[in-house]
Amino acid sequence: MWHAFCAFNFCLLTFLPWSTFDSYAAEIPVVLMELLMYTAIIALTRLARPQMTKLCYNRRPEKQGVLVQWLIKLAGIVAMVAAYTIPFFVIPCTVHPIMGWSMYLFGVLAFSTAVINAFLLPPLAVLTAWLGIVGMLFVMAFPWYHDGIARILVVVAYAFCSAPFLWASIVRVMDSLQTMLERDLHFPRLGDPAPETEFSKLY
Repeated sequence: MWHAFCAFNFCLLTFLPWSTFDSYAAEIPVVLMELLMYTAIIALTRLARPQMTKLCYNRRPEKQGVLVQWLIKLAGIVAMVAAYTIPFFVIPCTVHPIMGWSMYLFGVLAFSTAVINAFLLPPLAVLTAWLGIVGMLFVMAFPWYHDGIARILVVVAYAFCSAPFLWASIVRVMDSLQTMLERDLHFPRLGDPAPETEFSKLY
């Protein structure tokens, strides 16, 4: 998915008429820097995925109290919220709308990839809001509305229909975090000797 967004942003910068962005020429270097930054985040996340997975499974069970588990869940939620809010504040306010939304979606995709690999979350659940934003943009850009009232009604109906999917994705993320914590409690740390069973003690 991130390969397609890289190609899409590259095509916007390469094949669209530069006259479209004449009044936004000052923001082009910033957009290019952000594009490189998001691409680097995705590349580093994919390269560091094995090490990130080991960090998630190398926590000692005896040190995991209720407070620590709650903090891990809170960190996962805060990381997801940050993944959707940081690109919004980084994008220049005067950038072209097409380029701005493209960079925002690509930035959310980059940060969400890091969150997915760090907390071992299901990708579809984390990216449900991302897909909802993409659908909302298409609904708002639909050119054959009779008037503004019809557009607003369709947008409200879309948001109403998308709310259950967004809630289900949040529940799925919380279940995944709880499953990860329970898995750490029942399985030994990597490199630690397995506990002896009663059957092995007989020998």
